[in-house]
Amino acid sequence: MKIFCFIYIMTSFPLLAQEEKPINTAFPFLLLSTDAVSSGRGGIGVCTPPDVFSQQWNASKYVFASAPSAIGLSYSPYLSNVIKDVFLGNITFYKRTNRSAWAGSFTYFTIGDVALTEDISEGAYQLGNVRPSEFSIDFSYSLKLDERFSMGVVSKYLQSSLYLPSDDKLIARGFAFDISGYYISNKHYLVNSLGEYILGFQLSNIGSKIKYTDLSKAYFIPTNLKIGGSYNFSFNEIDTFSLFTEINKLLVPSVSNNVDFLEGMIQSFTDAPKGFSEELHEIDWALAGEYSYKKDFFLRTGYHHQHKNKGANQFISIGVGVKYQSWKIDFGYIFSTVYTHNSANSGLKISLQYQNK
Repeated sequence: MKIFCFIYIMTSFPLLAQEEKPINTAFPFLLLSTDAVSSGRGGIGVCTPPDVFSQQWNASKYVFASAPSAIGLSYSPYLSNVIKDVFLGNITFYKRTNRSAWAGSFTYFTIGDVALTEDISEGAYQLGNVRPSEFSIDFSYSLKLDERFSMGVVSKYLQSSLYLPSDDKLIARGFAFDISGYYISNKHYLVNSLGEYILGFQLSNIGSKIKYTDLSKAYFIPTNLKIGGSYNFSFNEIDTFSLFTEINKLLVPSVSNNVDFLEGMIQSFTDAPKGFSEELHEIDWALAGEYSYKKDFFLRTGYHHQHKNKGANQFISIGVGVKYQSWKIDFGYIFSTVYTHNSANSGLKISLQYQNK
């Protein structure tokens, strides 16, 4: 019983304490924002300017990066008012050439030390502490197909571990990949400014189902589709303002688990119990804006909306970034706009990056 209890935890972390009807998957940390930049923009990343953290959102962006290479670190605490030592950490590096780029990243997630108990007739018996953790190792390659459009692929190794007091351990492993595209328009004049628009898409976490034990059921990983667009207004060489919008849908079946991952991706568009109206509820959307001063100082804000019956992940975000020579530090803060006990997406995010010029 204790084993299956923790399997439930590791497949539903972002949705703990919800009484709604969300879709649970394995490796749910893959849907959490790892960096402060995108967090400050309401979790939008598929159609934003390239930076070192593009690996998670749209690896196609790397070929348009201004710096030939960069390395970045991010730290995000989670559920700080519920459980201690819960955090998401990430390190990413990329290298760009003339028409292509490659990148690698490592993401680690832990929910801290958890006391394991077993109910007996005399009461609860303490079995000891466990420390569940998950991580992913990603490698990407992107290629500029013409001067305005690029595509990229990401391969991922995923692992979820649970070490029990009895020295038993549960380890689930999986492989997945992403496909993405990125388009930047020619610059043109609009409303007394020099403007350009960006379009992007990402189909992420495509991979087969995983099992924690031979007796447990197989879980889908969080295959997800993101589509977004943005517009940049450059009023002069100093001031720039950008608007971003994005929608995303989890491509996992709402009800049936007895299909493979490819059939599940297709089925996810038509299988909601309440029909088309509930399918629309499964689409998240976000809006954001960003002001840049000399591309050295940044102010951001955004809003992310998820239907209350599909996780209620609704929040307002703010962010600030400062660049000095080759260094850049960003802070993002997320405020939940719904009253739930789930604070997984609330709190401070910190990112640091170094750009090699």
